[in-house]
Amino acid sequence: MLDDFLLQFFDDQPRRATSLYLLLTGKKTLSVLFAALEHQQLQWLHLYPTLSRPDFQAAIARLQAAHHLEKTDLGMILGGPKAQPANLPTAYQPWMGVHTFSPKFHLAVQMLSEASFHNARYRPVTQDWAIQQQLRQWWQHIDRQTAISELKTLLEVIGDESATVLLSTMIGHDFVGAGQVDDISQIQALAQLIAQLDAGLASSWQALWGGRKALGTKTQYAALQMIQQGATREQVSQRLRLKPSTINEHLLTAAIFGADLPLARLYPATMLTQLNQADAHLNYQPLLEQVPDSDFFQIRLFQILCLQGRWPHGQA
Repeated sequence: MLDDFLLQFFDDQPRRATSLYLLLTGKKTLSVLFAALEHQQLQWLHLYPTLSRPDFQAAIARLQAAHHLEKTDLGMILGGPKAQPANLPTAYQPWMGVHTFSPKFHLAVQMLSEASFHNARYRPVTQDWAIQQQLRQWWQHIDRQTAISELKTLLEVIGDESATVLLSTMIGHDFVGAGQVDDISQIQALAQLIAQLDAGLASSWQALWGGRKALGTKTQYAALQMIQQGATREQVSQRLRLKPSTINEHLLTAAIFGADLPLARLYPATMLTQLNQADAHLNYQPLLEQVPDSDFFQIRLFQILCLQGRWPHGQA
């Protein structure tokens, strides 16, 4: 049930409902990602891309009416004990591209199944022309029996329970499953399978998956690369013809996703000393006041790295 699913994302730390909705549906703004980092929920980025805003808002309203959630000035908090986990898909990671791989995976299974029975007349599980084109290209470069054998191995590796769940979604010759993954157990099963592809298993299916998905944009990576190569934020702004605020957001987003930034060139030594003595749990405005001459970028980066355990405390 949607209500139980959403409830487990709240605790006694205020959480803005809209920010949670945007996280689950895949919005990657700095504010959404930073809030997710604060609540240790970054893993769930793009977990539920089909969740409609009206359904989400109705569920939040029901939880409030039942006093399971309480509204504060800073966001929603639990109105009672912490909810028990509703079997979140622990194998899931945003870089897997679970929801973009799903239609390709199901069409590939259907093609292999129908080909095994020499049937060329069937309705494809997806009508997306671009996906069909990708699968035609994939089909030309694989050995069908190898792909079938690899799929059997993948299902064995992920275990009987997950394999059964995944099989229930498949469509093939004289067999009609769901044709997609749309609940937690199905997402978990497909994520487990993708984890095996990421580990190097099943080359045919690796080719179909295409590897880890970039979480940032090309412009974000360009800005990060320039900074890492010695450019200043101002120089990056000029070279990419973007506002300084946009460059700051690109770099902070990259940091949230784990990128290393050259702190010695982004902070004067005296500021590093001041930040080492500051409380990273404060909101950024009090920190700005505590650290003279600092800007939002420097304070937010400090907070991000502290939350990740990557701030070099004691070094200046």
